Amino acid sequence: MKPTVMALGVYHMNDRDLEPRRQAEILETVDRLVRFRPTKIAVEVPVKSGDLINRAYRDHLAGALSIASPGVLASGHRTSNEVCQLAFRLAERCGHSQIYAIDWMENIGQRSVGDVVDWAEANQPGLHREMMEHIDRMRGDHPPRTFAEVLKDLNDPAFNLHDHQIYIRYFARIGTRTDYVGIDWMRWWYQRNLIMYANIANLAEGPDDRILAMHGCSHNHLILQFLRESGLFELESPLAYLE
Repeated sequence: MKPTVMALGVYHMNDRDLEPRRQAEILETVDRLVRFRPTKIAVEVPVKSGDLINRAYRDHLAGALSIASPGVLASGHRTSNEVCQLAFRLAERCGHSQIYAIDWMENIGQRSVGDVVDWAEANQPGLHREMMEHIDRMRGDHPPRTFAEVLKDLNDPAFNLHDHQIYIRYFARIGTRTDYVGIDWMRWWYQRNLIMYANIANLAEGPDDRILAMHGCSHNHLILQFLRESGLFELESPLAYLE
């Protein structure tokens, strides 16, 4: 028997998600996700900010922090962020005393995403155009959807692969034979996702652990790949809970 992990890809939420109808949809989604029975909830917060985010979580539990109205935490996160809106509520419903920060955002001297895209536009306009068309297709035009429906779309394996292909099809090919512009950023991206995976893996203390790892959906493909390749975990999809 192995510990179980559910990787839940989300979007980075904002103050528009505090609208009453959306709040009702978020609460309904929490009702669904509680059925996974997580023993630990991991969030896309830098490990260095773990104490700050847990201080805010304790304030939430004590009724000293309103997450239904706009505000900014000491960690820099807005109260409308998915950590407050989903993780805090889910952890509270499960009776957890803390949540677990798993992210890493250190600079290793890499170019930024913007630097890479700008370089491609100036030096590889054909590849840049293909990449932007790929991104436009991925975003698409969607009819109004409930919060659960949005999360369901973001956790579709086909969508996650299409999202990941932006890096493999395009970023990896941006640059010259002596200046690997896109890969300069991708080495940071892979390192970040490997660290997030390692931090998730290290939360498992025994076969009864059920870890819900919540992060931006762009992380889903790699984190699931690393979890699967490790052979250490049973993986459970959030899709059945979001139906």
